[in-house]
Amino acid sequence: MLGKLRSGIANNLLLKITSFNAISVGLQILGGLITSKLIAIYLGERGMALLGYLRNFMTTTQAAGNLGLSNGIVKYVATGDEESHPLSKLLSTAVIVSLIATIIVSTILYVGAAYFNTQIFGNGAEYIYVFKWLAIALPFITLNGILLAVINGQSAYKKVVKIQIFSNLIGLAITILSIIYYGVQGALVALVVSPAVILVITLVALGKEGSVLKHISFSKFDTGALRKLGSYTLMALFSMIVLPLVYIAIRREIGEGAGYWDAMTRVSDYYFKFVATLMTLYILPQLSKATTSSAFRKEIFGFYKTILPLFGLGLLLIYFLRSFIVQLLFTEDFMPMTSLFKWQLLGDFFKVASLVIGYQIIAKNNLKLFLITEVISLVVIYTSGIYFVQNFGAEGATMGHCLSYFMHLLVLLFIFRESLFTKTNE
Repeated sequence: MLGKLRSGIANNLLLKITSFNAISVGLQILGGLITSKLIAIYLGERGMALLGYLRNFMTTTQAAGNLGLSNGIVKYVATGDEESHPLSKLLSTAVIVSLIATIIVSTILYVGAAYFNTQIFGNGAEYIYVFKWLAIALPFITLNGILLAVINGQSAYKKVVKIQIFSNLIGLAITILSIIYYGVQGALVALVVSPAVILVITLVALGKEGSVLKHISFSKFDTGALRKLGSYTLMALFSMIVLPLVYIAIRREIGEGAGYWDAMTRVSDYYFKFVATLMTLYILPQLSKATTSSAFRKEIFGFYKTILPLFGLGLLLIYFLRSFIVQLLFTEDFMPMTSLFKWQLLGDFFKVASLVIGYQIIAKNNLKLFLITEVISLVVIYTSGIYFVQNFGAEGATMGHCLSYFMHLLVLLFIFRESLFTKTNE
């Protein structure tokens, strides 16, 4: 029996990546346990909320810095379509454009640090230096993202997981020391600096996957390549800039209990990194290569049969252990957040079920369809989030989260109904 299981995993790339990725996820969860506990003890609910504000803002600035080109790089490296457009021109164009955008964003951040401090943390906050540190770190974060996209596109999943493991360990060490010795200020700076330090690990680990980078040159900048990558930029920027702003608006509507919602989001982030890695390492490259409806259907239902049930069982376990998890990760002061688990976990299940289908839109570079589905999703998240928060407090934010991704799943199932449920002779 055990031999058959091992053989099944060995012959199934998705399960192989999943099992190998479990090591990295386990370390991420362990690191999350430690950092969440330290934040709860040293910084409290207010510190948790401040970190949540900064985390959302960083998502926006990183998207603006790299112009969301990572998915495009993964797609074109995965397909290796040298005839329609040389990969060297695509990568050169991506690097040059990202570099220019990052310099612009970093300059705005540094010069406008006082303005962003007030807008993100509120009047009276004294964290101007955090935004200056972010301005300095952003170019390194952008370059690291490009390198990881190249490795992801080449499906070098073992190398990606190893990079994640070492990155988590170094990030954990920086965060622990910063919180213990410098409190809230240290935690905020650690959140900004850690992703930049990871670049060193990526450069060391790059190896043979870095051979394509030799061909990157300013002379190979190409407007045709820019047009091919441009739609990926618009897709990523739209969701990665607008969504964090929506969450900031919902967080402000919550007010005093925002820290509980951020704590719930941290719990969600721990296990969601596992799924996110599968999406970039397996789903996006495979869907990029899929040229028929049957190939697309095979990947989606393969994921639904193997990963989604395991993910659902994991969410059920987390729900029944929610009180223990809160005490383990945080402190007794965070026990009110146990009421948030039900809707957050159910929403995360719908999110994963919809995300795997939604990656087909990215893989096929369908900007129009992406914008339609994202606008619907963001409108539902914002309107339902604000409405439910006004009526149910912090729990309302998780109710809106659940409703929005349930609606997103229904919309995607309707859009891809023929590809998913109608078998044709291809």
